[in-house]
Amino acid sequence: MSISTQLQLELKEQLGALTDSLGGSLPIDEAVLDALPEGTRSASAHKYGDSTWSFTAKINVLDAEDRPTAFFLESKSTQPTKSRPYVAGEQGGAQLKGEYTGMAALHQAAPDLVPRPIAWEKAKTIVAPPRFFILVEFKEFAPGFPDPVKLGARLAAMHRNTESPYAGFGFHIQTYDGARIQDVTPQEKWTPFFSRLLAEAYRQDVEANGVWPELEVVYNRVQSRLIPRLIGALEEDGRSVTPVLIHGDLWDGNIGNDAETGNPWIFDCATYYAHNEMELGIWRAERHQLKAKTYRLEYLKHYEASEPQDEWEDRILLYSAKTNFMFSVCFPGGAPSRKVVFNDMLYLIQKYVPWEEDSEVQSQLSQL
Repeated sequence: MSISTQLQLELKEQLGALTDSLGGSLPIDEAVLDALPEGTRSASAHKYGDSTWSFTAKINVLDAEDRPTAFFLESKSTQPTKSRPYVAGEQGGAQLKGEYTGMAALHQAAPDLVPRPIAWEKAKTIVAPPRFFILVEFKEFAPGFPDPVKLGARLAAMHRNTESPYAGFGFHIQTYDGARIQDVTPQEKWTPFFSRLLAEAYRQDVEANGVWPELEVVYNRVQSRLIPRLIGALEEDGRSVTPVLIHGDLWDGNIGNDAETGNPWIFDCATYYAHNEMELGIWRAERHQLKAKTYRLEYLKHYEASEPQDEWEDRILLYSAKTNFMFSVCFPGGAPSRKVVFNDMLYLIQKYVPWEEDSEVQSQLSQL
């Protein structure tokens, strides 16, 4: 377990113990009170929900007209990080800054799908170690999986209602896939952007799990031949990819059903501008309930597949490699998603850019 992960768990345990000692309530940091809308009063906080990387709570208040309302609070500590060419500062704060900025942009594009973020700040009361928080409009969720029809229509509408401010892909600040950094350095073309995005996910997987020689061979073929062929086809023969703002981590746990209307809400984003189909890559992961094809097909009714359309499913399968590598990072030595990536990549290579039948690599891989 990394130092940063251990620190997060220790802090969550401390806050949980504090909650129990106070009969279920929590003290509210001064910075949180300052961030609440003007006129709110009688604030109280209670632990709410669960998160792998954060401490989460519900803030109950009376608004300026004495109506009860609530906000969702997520809190993270600073985390020591290894040097990265595009990382600086305290990671806990950077994660929540990226989440807040992404949520604000997504909410602007789809206020009926994305709850409104209120603020992100550094805590004033808890100073050792420093902590940061994000405050978001609260939504009461009902159990169950999202309606494919509603989710597909609203997600497609959100994608259509965004436009990259720099006519390219990426994001202007660092964003994270959970607690894992993702390379969102702006890039004009989609093919090289995706190549670099995948490269960072693979680098972290190797850092966590070590080199798997067969995967290394397959991955190198993906970078040198498959991505230029399968993803590059989107930007050939006069075609281009329009960057749209995606949520970036749209798995079952980041979607809720409104308790009153049944409408979907999405949260806890890993935002960047991307090819819209990148959003669906996570829906190919076998560990998620949204793998059901009906979710992809409902989305497709509202956002037509890019050309070449007959390669749509294969592109999404390749896009799923990023989320599967990121998941593998969380479970060093034990995540089945690493083998899934290997098998998916090998399938796509054999379909689009196979090795010569008599090559040494082909002979070795055929024996696996």
